[in-house]
Amino acid sequence: MAQEVSNSTPRFSRRSFFGNTLLISAAAALMQARDLLGSSGWIEAAQATTTDLIHDTFNGLLAFVVPGSDDYSVAQGVSTVEPGGVNVGAADALLATLDESTPFLPNFSAQVAAILNGLAQAVNPSPGGTFLSPFARLSFPEKAAVFQAMDATESLKPLAGVLPAFVAFFCYSEAGAFDPATRSLTGPPLGWQLSNYEGVADGRDEFLGYFPDHHPPR
Repeated sequence: MAQEVSNSTPRFSRRSFFGNTLLISAAAALMQARDLLGSSGWIEAAQATTTDLIHDTFNGLLAFVVPGSDDYSVAQGVSTVEPGGVNVGAADALLATLDESTPFLPNFSAQVAAILNGLAQAVNPSPGGTFLSPFARLSFPEKAAVFQAMDATESLKPLAGVLPAFVAFFCYSEAGAFDPATRSLTGPPLGWQLSNYEGVADGRDEFLGYFPDHHPPR
């Protein structure tokens, strides 16, 4: 007898599969770097990290990956007139995604924040600014140096490659404009605005023909 498949069986899109794969890869990198994290004091730092410091660190990371018109982007010396990763206001959703997608590694976001801040202090022990996070107070080139140092550390190299890609993936998704209660968008997502995407449509004029004078009648 064929087994019936429940309608409640979760279905994963290629996009969500890609995002989860990035997170699992990043978490696996941290698990492999436990000795380094312990010897550097980053595990202890992660355990003592406050929620405000974690938010501040990831806002600095969002500004680095997708600069915008926010204070973090302005402070790092690279900003735009358009909204960026911080403007979305999706830091809470980003942190929740990081932690809930990696239950096998508790405090994943706190550990990432501790690594970023620890390397930031090695790059610049006394950065200016008023942000709580040393990483958020770095200039754009100094933040790049943090990832260069991470990439030069064998056990952290996978994290260096995965983390910016996941943050960019998150910024260009609909997460910042998605209301989980109504399962609908509250406005145009950041990725739609930056890419000039007009939203879902049954068809578009630019796909009606190869040449302007050869459009089929509508």
